[in-house]
Amino acid sequence: PVSAAKEFISGPRVVQAASKLLETCPLPQLCEALTVAKGEDAEPLVAALEGLSEIEEVRTLFLEEGVTDFLTQGASAPDARLRLTVAKLLVHLAHGEASTNKLLDAGLFNLCEPLLLDDETGVAETAAKAVCAGVGCAAGKQALLSSPGSLTDVLLRRLPSLPDVQRIRVLALFVQLGRAGTECFSSLEQKGAFEKVLGSFLTDDLLLKLNAVELMDALGSYELGQDYLARSNVPEKLEADLLDPYCDGSVRLCVTRLLGFIAGRSATASELLLRSHEAPFPQSIAGLLDSRDITSRLCAIHAWATSTLQNKGLVFFLKWRPMLEEMVSLLGATQNEIAKGAMDAWTIVLQARAPEDQDAAELWSMADSLTGPVLKNLTNKPFPDVRPHTWQLLSVLCRSQKAAQKALQSSELRELLLNFQSEASTDARYAKHTLVKTLVDCHSHWISGLLDSEVMDMMTQFAQQGPYWVPRSAGAAMKDEAA
Repeated sequence: PVSAAKEFISGPRVVQAASKLLETCPLPQLCEALTVAKGEDAEPLVAALEGLSEIEEVRTLFLEEGVTDFLTQGASAPDARLRLTVAKLLVHLAHGEASTNKLLDAGLFNLCEPLLLDDETGVAETAAKAVCAGVGCAAGKQALLSSPGSLTDVLLRRLPSLPDVQRIRVLALFVQLGRAGTECFSSLEQKGAFEKVLGSFLTDDLLLKLNAVELMDALGSYELGQDYLARSNVPEKLEADLLDPYCDGSVRLCVTRLLGFIAGRSATASELLLRSHEAPFPQSIAGLLDSRDITSRLCAIHAWATSTLQNKGLVFFLKWRPMLEEMVSLLGATQNEIAKGAMDAWTIVLQARAPEDQDAAELWSMADSLTGPVLKNLTNKPFPDVRPHTWQLLSVLCRSQKAAQKALQSSELRELLLNFQSEASTDARYAKHTLVKTLVDCHSHWISGLLDSEVMDMMTQFAQQGPYWVPRSAGAAMKDEAA
């Protein structure tokens, strides 16, 4: 079996190769060989089983009686390699409705419970991926989330008695499952799963709180989680952490980041959190912005941006002139990470509102003054990692005619727009193309009078053909240069 497995994994993993392997060594025999394998012999067998499970035409063989016994026994085997192999096989088998239904019929999703609570982190994390894959179809969603005695019900019942590591792991799974969509999130919310997540963070136990920072970050990183936090009376409780002079630094960053998301999603929360410049949340942004630590400053910049997404937040920060001037100045920060963060922040703020939006008139009146510093970054910061951020913000700014006019007055920009070799990275190419498309789509009626017809034609072609389009003349020049 080991020799046959080595031959299989050395070539392309296709149906023909799988058939040849299984003719030489049937699947139950491969599984049995793995249970007794020692040392290096186990590796090719594990790889062969994983490879077979990836092939849709072969996948159903894992659900036959002899193999399901191997999976069942392997899930509780003393050898961690076997347990990890079973977890990996479940991940592959849980993709696709037909395969998931067969897993359910065979009762193999029941193996996820002990694997999720395994002492080995790799085993547990892989089992969590299998559960998340399983809720991708209706039957899996029903069995794992909704039906009486579902896996989530079992895990919630066991939660109080679990050790700290396993408890945090289960809570992390709930947060992951919430990403799967409204139905999954609502089901978990009704069961009280997210209350448990909040409870692990809103505690006086500092160690437990620190362990739950990543959980709260994950819950606040998607919109369903942000909306839940906004309607769960969480803002007031989180503010209390910011008022604590002994608040741990990582907790302060987490809370500030979360409150930024919440203020951007809920008008009510925005009113509460931004009631005055002296309120805990804006003071935390100001304090972190003054820090010498890059991570702290980036957290403040992002929280500022997300909290302006409600009109209350936008008006609040537009009137806070020192903060506003600071955010403008950061576009030209000497530290590239800060400059990138500031450009991304202004992109978030401006992208959320159209130039013709009356509620954003004061914001867009700044477009002209923002365009100058961003244009400077094209020449002063010609670094590959900075360029996508610069082009992206310019493309958003240039939805405004005033900003577009100022941008096109720059000879450096005009040269770069027509230099089809200027960007090496894919992200920068796409962001630059977005700017050209914005200029053509929004302003061609007056740009055509500013640029000569040949240049305008090239810009139009570039906008239509995509980021990798090169005019024939430029293409010929590039070939000559290469020669």
